[in-house]
Amino acid sequence: MRFVHLLFILAMITADAFASQQTDASAAENEQWHLGYELFQMLLEERGLTVERSWDDALSSPATSVVVVCGDLQQIPSRDWLRARRFVDQGGAMLVASEGGFDFPGVCSFYQGTVVAADSRDRYQTFADCIRIRNLKTDDALVKGVGELVVNRTGWLSAPMDDSMDWQVIVSLPPTTLPRASRNQPLILAGRGVEPLAGVMVLAADESLFTNGMLWHGDNAVFAIQVSELLCSKKRRSLLFIRNGVPLRGYRESSAMQNEEPEQEDRPLPPPPTNIQPPEPDFDAKLKLANAVINEVQESNLINEVLRDRPRQARPLAYLKTVLMILLALATLFVLWRLTQSPQKLPSEPGNRFMQSVFGVMTSRQIANSEFGTAIVVLARDLCSELTSSQIETDWIRCLSERPGSPARNLNMAQRRELTEILGLALRGATIHIPRRRFQSLGRSIKELRDVHRATPIIDLVKT
Repeated sequence: MRFVHLLFILAMITADAFASQQTDASAAENEQWHLGYELFQMLLEERGLTVERSWDDALSSPATSVVVVCGDLQQIPSRDWLRARRFVDQGGAMLVASEGGFDFPGVCSFYQGTVVAADSRDRYQTFADCIRIRNLKTDDALVKGVGELVVNRTGWLSAPMDDSMDWQVIVSLPPTTLPRASRNQPLILAGRGVEPLAGVMVLAADESLFTNGMLWHGDNAVFAIQVSELLCSKKRRSLLFIRNGVPLRGYRESSAMQNEEPEQEDRPLPPPPTNIQPPEPDFDAKLKLANAVINEVQESNLINEVLRDRPRQARPLAYLKTVLMILLALATLFVLWRLTQSPQKLPSEPGNRFMQSVFGVMTSRQIANSEFGTAIVVLARDLCSELTSSQIETDWIRCLSERPGSPARNLNMAQRRELTEILGLALRGATIHIPRRRFQSLGRSIKELRDVHRATPIIDLVKT
């Protein structure tokens, strides 16, 4: 993965160098680039992840999926957040980053508020709302080699409420921030499953930490690389990246990564020769040639040899950026020369075909394979929430279990047995494959208990 890291750093340097050369007409596009996530997407996709556009597809394969959710978390229904929590329990990897207010059911709370640094030593480039964070858990792999992080208009997190995972406070806010409620509060949390097959979850109270414009500051890039390594571990194959409730396309398809063609003059261009028709190379061909060039530069130790004899009066960072820009320009020229020397044939355009909806494909496949586990868990959790008027699992255990003092003891024997079984499904989940007859029997039991509760609420039986 050394090449992925090198390509990531070169892309950051290129974006930073050309940002200062933007004209007034392209200022909006430059701002859009700084607020985008293309560089962090590249870190994930270049590790072999294919982009998913469906929430159901990603959550149906927890062991091989990575889910990244950022921006406005209120755009996602609460039921899907409960499914996401089960997704991590079953082996999924998830990153949630937002600076807005939100309650992650059963996990923790995101507090909105522009945190500012009261101490000038914690301010980055004299900006009060840009904070230098040095309170790091140095023995954790996520912040290995990280000296400080730089956040912008961040919020903070509450202490984790979920005890089914091993939660660690990776990064905390300084003790002198304002408002006072934010002092020493968690900024980044990492939860790792206690069970062998459980997954991992990373929570961050600053979504801009992973944007293109912020990766250059502090050690944010190093942290982003190590977060991508953690999320992509265990040979994961698919990626769902959601921003403000909308799934994003791959970074290669992003408008910010597309090279716009220069405007042509009004006069018509001469027709191309009829005997030579060099095809336009696709992105994969360009990337393959660029990989070869950068690998040669990396293995030849050229960068270290040049930096060893750098001019004494030049700043190290400015000189390094200049040298890398020159190397990148030479690599680009070499790629263009190779493309003109060996044109490739473009694949033929695929024909039109009928496409079935994602919901239709997933539903028919789940019915054919008896994959009713996810559906019965959702129905069981909805019933427990309705009976107890609470989303907290401990309330379900206290009100619906068969221990003394529980309202469930007033039901008849068959109803108590059914309620105990449904409560177990809501708390521990179920296997993906469940026989159809078993699924129908559980569904009838859930409907019967719901009808009994609506006629005479189960909770009120204790009072009467």
